[in-house]
Amino acid sequence: MQQWWLKMSKELNHMADIMFELSGNSIEEVLEDLCESFNKVFNPVVDGMKREYVYDIKAKELDDIIFDIGNYSLNKINEGLFPSKVENMGDKIKIHFSKIHRLNTSMELKAIAYPKIIQNENPIKMHVIFDV
Repeated sequence: MQQWWLKMSKELNHMADIMFELSGNSIEEVLEDLCESFNKVFNPVVDGMKREYVYDIKAKELDDIIFDIGNYSLNKINEGLFPSKVENMGDKIKIHFSKIHRLNTSMELKAIAYPKIIQNENPIKMHVIFDV
C-alpha cells in the first residue's frame, strides 16, 4: 500500500476561472478596462445612468481598489445594474451604473480573486482572476 505522504498533488485544468489582463496609464483607465472585461463576459444591453458609487482611493493600493470596486460591481450586476462609466474625482473614483435590460450570457461570475500587479508604471498592467 502506498503511503499518503508519497502521493503528490497534480494540477488539473478546468474552466472555473477566467483571467483578464487590465492596463492603463492611470487608475481610472485600469478601472475602465475592468468595466470592458465585464462587457466582454456579459455582453449587456443597458439603458441610462441609474446609480452612482463613490469610492475613496486615498492611501489604497491598486490591487485593493480593483478587488473592492470589481466585487462591488459584480454585486450590482446581480441586482440589475451594470458599471458603465468611471470618473476620477481626485482622491475618489465615481462609478456610474446603468439599468440592465439583458445579459447575453449564461456565465456567472462569482467574485474577483487575486488581482496581481504585473507592471506598476505607465502603462499599468495587472492580471485579474474571476471566479466562475
